[in-house]
Amino acid sequence: MQQTVTKIKTIQPTRDKSYTFADVMTYLHGINISREDKKSVGRQLIFEAENENKAKVLNRLEHLSTLAYDWDGYGALPISNVVIDNLKKTVDSSRDEDWDAWTISPETNGALGLQSKYRTSSISIGAYEFSYYSFTSENEVGENNIPFTAKRLLNIMRKIG
Repeated sequence: MQQTVTKIKTIQPTRDKSYTFADVMTYLHGINISREDKKSVGRQLIFEAENENKAKVLNRLEHLSTLAYDWDGYGALPISNVVIDNLKKTVDSSRDEDWDAWTISPETNGALGLQSKYRTSSISIGAYEFSYYSFTSENEVGENNIPFTAKRLLNIMRKIG
């Protein structure tokens, strides 16, 4: 099915045209895969087209979840499944534009880091808590050990991103 998804991505919408689920299903009708696979691929393509940033984050999380012990050659821990699941919940409750300013990287202690593309801001997300820091020419803010909820994380991302 992965090969089919790659082939089908050629019908991704442009800025001038978007595709509906019905458009994608019409296209998929001529491909020799099961009905359920066609529906699954169609839903995924529509999601990716409408939520480009969120789709990139989910793909990145999928990759980061595969990192094994010692992924950096210096004894780094694998990324905690709790951290991955928490960030997926955050993606689910976010808007696509919430992720435009952020990159995601693994941390050697099994946490994930978010770094702003536009400011000197970062967030470290552990299994049950997160911390953040942001510096501008006008002020410096940060806080440690904030109990994790998707809502709290999104508020901080929007504030310092």
